[in-house]
Amino acid sequence: MSLIELNDIKKSFGKKEVLKSINLSIANKEIVGLVGKSGAGKSVLIRILIGFLKAESGKITINSQSPSPIGYSMQENALYDYLTVKQNLDYFSRINGISRKIRKERINNLIRNLSLEEYRNILIKNLSGGTKKRVDLACSLLGDPDFLILDEPLLGLDPELVNNFSNFIADLNKKGTTILISSHQINELSQLCSRLVLLKDGQLFSVKKDQLKNIYK
Repeated sequence: MSLIELNDIKKSFGKKEVLKSINLSIANKEIVGLVGKSGAGKSVLIRILIGFLKAESGKITINSQSPSPIGYSMQENALYDYLTVKQNLDYFSRINGISRKIRKERINNLIRNLSLEEYRNILIKNLSGGTKKRVDLACSLLGDPDFLILDEPLLGLDPELVNNFSNFIADLNKKGTTILISSHQINELSQLCSRLVLLKDGQLFSVKKDQLKNIYK
C-alpha cells in the first residue's frame, strides 16, 4: 500500500516550468532517494509535499491516520539560535501538542540516539553546522511521523556522523517510518535507500544505482 501518492503535480515560477508533471508513489516503509542537479526543483517538490508551497495542479494523497503524518528537516534549519538544544526540542514538541509525559521521554531518546547529550544545554548559535542538522532532525521526529522528509541531511557531517546517521535512519525505517531523502551525496544515498528517483527537466525518472555516476555530468 502506498503511504504517499503524487499525481500530476505541476509548479511554475513566471514562465519557468519547474515541475511539469510529477507522479510518484511511495510505499509504506520505503526509503526513497531523490537526486538531481542544483536548480532541478527538488526543494520545490519537497516544499509542496509539506505544504509550504501550493502546486498549480495535481493531487497529493497521504494514507495515514496520524495527526502529524509528516516530519521534515529542511536544508536550512528552523532552530532558534538563543535557545539551547533541549529548549528547542521542548518548544517544538509543545507546538506539536505532545503531552508533558511523552515529551520528556521523546526528547531524551532523541538526544541520546542522535549523539546530542554533550550539547543538551548549549545554545544553538554556538553549535557547528553538522550538529545543528542533527538537532533539526530531532525536531522533525518529535511528532513520531509516519513519513519523514530530509533535505540534504548529510551536509556538514564528518564520516563518523554520516555512518551514525545512516544507522539511525535504517533503525527508524525498521520501526516503520517511511523516508524520502534528497541529497547530492549520492554514494551514501545509494547505500541507504531502497529506491532512487531522478528529477530532471521537471519530471521524475526511476534510476538504477549504477547510473548515479552519470547524473551530474
